[in-house]
Amino acid sequence: MEKRSDEEIWRRMLDGDARAFGVIWDRHRDRVLRSLISLGSVQADAEDLSAMTFLELWRRRLHVRFVDASLLPWLLVTAHNVHRNAARARRRYHALLARLPIAAHAPDPADLVPDSTPRAQAVREVLRVARPVDRALLELTALDGLTVREASQALGIGESAAKMRLSRLRRRMSDAAEPARVADSAPILEGEIT
Repeated sequence: MEKRSDEEIWRRMLDGDARAFGVIWDRHRDRVLRSLISLGSVQADAEDLSAMTFLELWRRRLHVRFVDASLLPWLLVTAHNVHRNAARARRRYHALLARLPIAAHAPDPADLVPDSTPRAQAVREVLRVARPVDRALLELTALDGLTVREASQALGIGESAAKMRLSRLRRRMSDAAEPARVADSAPILEGEIT
């Protein structure tokens, strides 16, 4: 199939040959990518725009034009159009941002949560000095609702290790919070000024 013209391969694709589109992709993707980079796109953007170009090829599959039995000219013109559309959208976006009023500094939501109790401060300190993987495990299980197995797989550690890490972190938090809880609930003695 490789020695055939794009037009022949395209007819096979339209007739149901699932591999034919892949042959076109393999044959022309590098050239489309180089063309987009030469227009000024950075590598990552050029890769996205290349994918958009081939998506447009698929969308317009019944209306593509062949030049000397090749799809390359059509792909390059389409890549230029996709590049121009993306640049226009980027300019519009930046113009919109420039017209927006500058927002006042918003307070950190964490600052709005009262944490003046010794217990909250103690737990926050344990979390601050905990290993990043331990904090991530706690966040994934307690806040995001993942099971320990799911969280351990997401972080690339064993399930038993994840259980041990969580157990230790919870114990440290509990130990830190307990003396603070006692301090929070201590009765006020007569004559003390609060």
